[in-house]
Amino acid sequence: MMFSFVFFSATVASSLLHRHLRATDDEHNASDNVPVHPKHIAWSPQPYPSTQEQKSCDTLKSLPSDDRFYTPEMLQVLSSDDLYCILGVPKSPTIDRVTIRRAYLSRSRACHPDKFPGNPDATSAFQKVSVAYNVLSNPSSKRTYDSRPVHSHSKYDFFAQSSPHADETLKGVLLSVFSEFLEGDFEMIRTLLRAIGDLNPSLQLGDDGINSVLSVLLSVRERVLTCRTCVIALHDELCRALEIQNAFHQLPYFDIAGRSRLTIQLTRITISLPVTLENAMQAQHTNPASAHPTHHDRDKDTNKFALLPRRVVLLIRGIDVVLDRMERILG
Repeated sequence: MMFSFVFFSATVASSLLHRHLRATDDEHNASDNVPVHPKHIAWSPQPYPSTQEQKSCDTLKSLPSDDRFYTPEMLQVLSSDDLYCILGVPKSPTIDRVTIRRAYLSRSRACHPDKFPGNPDATSAFQKVSVAYNVLSNPSSKRTYDSRPVHSHSKYDFFAQSSPHADETLKGVLLSVFSEFLEGDFEMIRTLLRAIGDLNPSLQLGDDGINSVLSVLLSVRERVLTCRTCVIALHDELCRALEIQNAFHQLPYFDIAGRSRLTIQLTRITISLPVTLENAMQAQHTNPASAHPTHHDRDKDTNKFALLPRRVVLLIRGIDVVLDRMERILG
């Protein structure tokens, strides 16, 4: 994993960071107004493009004439019956697990029904992406699919075989990716938090504070199992994390500053996940129509998702301020 690169960046940045500790004190005192990792990748649905602008693997289906919103990825999914095209991955004898999961999360994010209320095509696209992932991620079903005649004109029947519900597929992939982010690196994160506490004593992190942060980080798993709003929020954040991880692996090995900067970005996303999920829950509870859950979902989410202790929220925000400062120094 990437977290070990943070320690090099901490060493490089520490001398410069100490110059700003006084400023950090002021920011911490006003931490209620400090957003958690504010550098988000902007995303919003776009109107249906023209035929000339659309790129897909197969011939486009007839275009709707209403004002429903579509993403280019959704258009490609809807217009194709080829599983590789639906996921946006090249056809090959083998596909590594990281590549196919990153492709699945990206495509499912671009056509998730909750982002396109009132558009039944989003539900169809979401289901097709789920089926494509379930088939191509399983070596046996992938071999069966690949053995189909190359010039076969028969369309693939996406619902001929029983497969996990699309929502369950998404939840399973998200939990698997999140668990792997933490697996083997949990103690590394603890050591990193101690280093941050040493660099910025004003945080008053301490062992109790570190244990509290790590405890709420582990609770993300349980919240995702019971909270639909949390699934959507985690989906967005893990897509960002996988994009950063992929960019990290593209960098030259000796680009220590670049690799450390990306590691810090990934750490900020990971550490801030509990607050990000809480913010999503509060936004959904304040404006239920924004997430378009059912009444049952709203009641279940509100009852199951306990608000984070204020002390933990302030600690996470303070940690994010320090990591942001380190990222700026390296950038």
